[in-house]
Amino acid sequence: MKKRKLFGLILLLVLLSGLVLGGIFSNDYVKSAVFHKVIIEIEDIDKQGLTSQEEVKNEVDRFLSKSSDSLALGLNAFLLETSIEALPYVKEAQVYWNMDSNLVVEVINKSVLAIAYGTEQNFFISKKMEVLEQPNGKWLDLPVITGTSDSAALSNAGRTLNKMTSIINLESIAQLAVDSSTLEIVPRAYQHTVKAHADERMERELKKLAAYYAAHTEEELKDIKRIDLRYKNQVVTTSR
Repeated sequence: MKKRKLFGLILLLVLLSGLVLGGIFSNDYVKSAVFHKVIIEIEDIDKQGLTSQEEVKNEVDRFLSKSSDSLALGLNAFLLETSIEALPYVKEAQVYWNMDSNLVVEVINKSVLAIAYGTEQNFFISKKMEVLEQPNGKWLDLPVITGTSDSAALSNAGRTLNKMTSIINLESIAQLAVDSSTLEIVPRAYQHTVKAHADERMERELKKLAAYYAAHTEEELKDIKRIDLRYKNQVVTTSR
């Protein structure tokens, strides 16, 4: 009986020692875990390509090079996300460490709806009405906003353009100029200008334009030089 109790006690001590040692080794392994590689995934709904994998990778490398701890658990994921979201065309970033010991960086790109040409620098207007510098060598086929290089005015022009898209297709607009009271549109399909009010009357006037286009042939529309929608219950045109 005494031998059986002694054997049971020894077995219990062995099991407890195994659990303690296993916990120590497991903890040491986790603490010493490092990243095997960095995986970057970019969601670009409008396929505008305004943020590249190389740009994100460079930001990750820059952040890691300044980190005092290169181990996985020493990484401050929130600070890295904040650093990536500081890139001009990143809308949102998420960073995590997956089960394969890889650092995963998921990025959602911003989308832009117009471009504005400046004397020294061109700008994109985002769908959130941010005025952002155009990346070098990056060209997109977008409506051009003219008449101002002021950030607030460009942002307001972007809002006007966004309102217009509920009535006319954004892709049908080549150019838009907006001042305090009037907007001037150059459509892509025709070589004429369209003037309308820039206030609450704009929606009604653009619907009038859509009806006018529907009632005329392509040949008739090509002969028009100017269309003025600012007159009540009528469309005033000037022919070539």
